[in-house]
Amino acid sequence: MIVAKHNGRRIDKANPEKSLLLAKPTYAVKHAGGKLFTESSTDYQTLKNWIQKGAPSNPLTDRQMVALRVIPELATLTGKDAKRRLLVTARFNDGTEADVSNLVKYSSNDDSIAAINLKGEVTGARGGETAVVVRGPGVTAAARVAVIPNPQKTALLRVSNFVDEHINTKLQRLSIAPSELADDATFLRRVSLDIIGLIPTGEEARAFLQSTNPNKRAELVDSLLKRPEYADYWALYWGDHLDNTKQLLYNKGPYSFTRWLNSQFESNIPYDQFVRNLLTSSGNMYDHPATNYYPLMKKELDLAEKTSQLFLGVSIGCARCHNHPLERWKQDDFNGLAAYFSQVRYKNGGPRNNERTLYVDFDRQYQNPDSKRRFLPKPLDGPNMDTSGLTDRRELLAFWVTAKENPWFARAMVNRMWRNFMGRGFVEPVDDFRITNPPTNEPLLNALAKDFTDHNFDLHHLIRRITASSAYQLSSVPNQSNKQDTMAYSRYYPKRLGAEPLLDSLSQAAGSHEPFQSMYPGTRATQLPEPEIESYFLEVFDRPSRQLVCERKNTPTLNQALHMIGGDTAHRKASDKSGFIARNLSTIADDSKMAEELYLRTLSRFPDAEEKANAVNAVRAAKSRQQGLEDVLWALMNTKEFLYNH
Repeated sequence: MIVAKHNGRRIDKANPEKSLLLAKPTYAVKHAGGKLFTESSTDYQTLKNWIQKGAPSNPLTDRQMVALRVIPELATLTGKDAKRRLLVTARFNDGTEADVSNLVKYSSNDDSIAAINLKGEVTGARGGETAVVVRGPGVTAAARVAVIPNPQKTALLRVSNFVDEHINTKLQRLSIAPSELADDATFLRRVSLDIIGLIPTGEEARAFLQSTNPNKRAELVDSLLKRPEYADYWALYWGDHLDNTKQLLYNKGPYSFTRWLNSQFESNIPYDQFVRNLLTSSGNMYDHPATNYYPLMKKELDLAEKTSQLFLGVSIGCARCHNHPLERWKQDDFNGLAAYFSQVRYKNGGPRNNERTLYVDFDRQYQNPDSKRRFLPKPLDGPNMDTSGLTDRRELLAFWVTAKENPWFARAMVNRMWRNFMGRGFVEPVDDFRITNPPTNEPLLNALAKDFTDHNFDLHHLIRRITASSAYQLSSVPNQSNKQDTMAYSRYYPKRLGAEPLLDSLSQAAGSHEPFQSMYPGTRATQLPEPEIESYFLEVFDRPSRQLVCERKNTPTLNQALHMIGGDTAHRKASDKSGFIARNLSTIADDSKMAEELYLRTLSRFPDAEEKANAVNAVRAAKSRQQGLEDVLWALMNTKEFLYNH
């Protein structure tokens, strides 16, 4: 490419020094990339010698790098502006090794924590930890770099289980002190939103806060896992990720698929069985709703990418068209995964509208649509599989994907659940496990994955394990030590409520049901089977279209702020004639008692003396008591404390 493209203008074999390949990086010819090396450097001499020899191609018989190793793999820089040189060794295909520190390319995943120059010298900036990525031709490696501006002995988390032990190890290494434990009100609201996607009722909040049961937090988690809202919330989550939309599925497909998803989480079916049901489903779309994992519009290549992202946490989309430039995945890996889906076929017909049936065509082979080359099914990092005879290739895939020995399966799900509960995954984005994107706490990720596997992929067990940890129960209020921490889990990371949980929580706080077209009265937003059901509020707050596998946005927008302040949703609910205030205007005559109820219904806590006095004064200053109470409710629903899970 370099030699031949653009009529060979980058290479001057007669006068190597005049080659653009040398003139630009030495800045003899100005360009946007700036000066990369000098004429006295090894890089310059290597390129010059290569051009003098006629710029020969690099045949496959030449020695090639097959792996890189960075030393140290875990570097610690003590004090701001501290420096450390990394050593990089390469292993070649002939079995030899060599120091290639001056031949590889370096980059930092976060320059604000640690920067690295062309020579592999790392310089600390602010406290924290990041990864330094090292790249050679076709190979990649990474090292973690911790920067500790002021090393000191810090307080530790109270150890509730092994989660806290691993968090403590990281915090001690980074000299970060954890925040205090959250109070009961904060924990109640937080865990309710994280498990069932809904704030507690006022009655639930009052009962929990007044309880003296020392085990009430654990018992609360158990009770939430048994509630029907749990199944609704997680059916919504997986509906987002499984293309559950009328735009991709026939007619009533989203409704039957939603009911099936709900039943899976209601019965707490083991996660590996859930995935096997999806991957191996066959039959009529109404009688076997799991077949909706296979939308008609999705072909083998689409299904390979989707399956890898969802259940392995590996984004191999780049290898769809070419070998991955930064990772080890090749086009053959992608095509081998796609070959598992070659037998999936559909036939139409049946008593119901737009009915379709998925069946397996055992004779059908996979052929890449572009190269026309045939491929056998092959797991990632594995050999081709023999699929002769009446073998449903998807069963082979499901067996490999869900195997306890699979290095990605359990870790991928643990990462998704950790992100939901802790505000940040071990790996971000959650479906992007790769060498150059190492986990924030790999020992803890591995320990949770093993625990999840050892308990037969029980999601309830995983949720109990995470929520029982002191790390989960920390306050979101930072201290001087951890205010810049974004990945050591020294505090709870606040997150904005998602579209459906926010709308449902607004409705519950105000005692005002949200109407949805063609849905039964009282249907909550988290129960909606598809995104085509009209709701301006849900659109503004980033309800996804479900046409791509992607995570929801959590970044607040101006439209959201304007709608909460000036839109009709919060105002309409606060002033609903059948809402909480209108129903209790005469039965709760004491403004102080009513203010207390409004705080419990919205923020799951009692107001302090000043808050209660301000609420009472606002009611008494209004034109009418009802209007004053509605104003107080509206104001509470617009606070950050309400709009965020903290």
